[in-house]
Amino acid sequence: MKTTIIPPTVNLHSLIACNYKCGFCYAGFASAKRTHIPQAELNEIIRQIKSAPLPAKTRARKITFAGGEPLLSPTALNDIAFAHAQGLFTSLVTNGSLLTEEKLYQLAPILDWLTISIDSLDDKTNRRIGRAMRGVTISAADYLNKIHLAQALGIRVKINTVVNQANAAEDFKTFIRAARPLRWKLFQATHIAEENGREFDRWGINEATFRAFVARHEELAREDVVLVPERQVDIYGTYAMVGPNGCFFDNSNGSYRYSRPIASVGIEAAWSEITFSEERFRIRNGDYDFVTGLNRKEVAQ
Repeated sequence: MKTTIIPPTVNLHSLIACNYKCGFCYAGFASAKRTHIPQAELNEIIRQIKSAPLPAKTRARKITFAGGEPLLSPTALNDIAFAHAQGLFTSLVTNGSLLTEEKLYQLAPILDWLTISIDSLDDKTNRRIGRAMRGVTISAADYLNKIHLAQALGIRVKINTVVNQANAAEDFKTFIRAARPLRWKLFQATHIAEENGREFDRWGINEATFRAFVARHEELAREDVVLVPERQVDIYGTYAMVGPNGCFFDNSNGSYRYSRPIASVGIEAAWSEITFSEERFRIRNGDYDFVTGLNRKEVAQ
């Protein structure tokens, strides 16, 4: 379904570089045929995202810096600061490995949301997944230290977890209670043919296994943590995403299809060339209030 209105959140995958090698990763972007967005072009895309009309009843737009690992970019802080200066809500998705105390203090004035990808609290499982740098993983205590400092600095915290064969039996309740993120997003491991298709049988889980993981943690929803489970079918065609080639892309058919470059043809023309379902975006609770972290229906109550 084509729509001319860009949703409230745009995910900006500005580079492919990453210091982890997660087996189920679908953000390598080999099909983009470019490793990163040059800074001048990136700034132009950010300006166009800011200028695009907002959906009805939406007060602001959020731009999410992702990757790859976005903190590997030497201009990451400048890019986030630029988006912040444009009046956009800013969000960063990181694996946490480069998230030092110094960097958190630098981010605090310019970053609204910090999302840390945490797929396991067990060293062996993280190494099996590929969430390690030279064999070194991040411990639960280290994750908590980073999260608590971010919260103390006034940054809203969200956690992303990809549920897959390696972690499907794991219990995160104690950790999530200690971390107190505003949102915890649970993704069913998602197949993208050209990205993880060859190895996906090692990682993919069925919906029953995913539902069991969600059910094991549902009690957290009664403790002021917003749980956002997303099945594979919920993910396809429901995100506004810009790739490292500076183009919008969609995954609605289980592979990546790109628009023409945003900086060349303009944001509305590029957006019209990809597939996005506004209805399914809302069903997966993608449209939430950036200030509180709550889903809009909760804010209205």
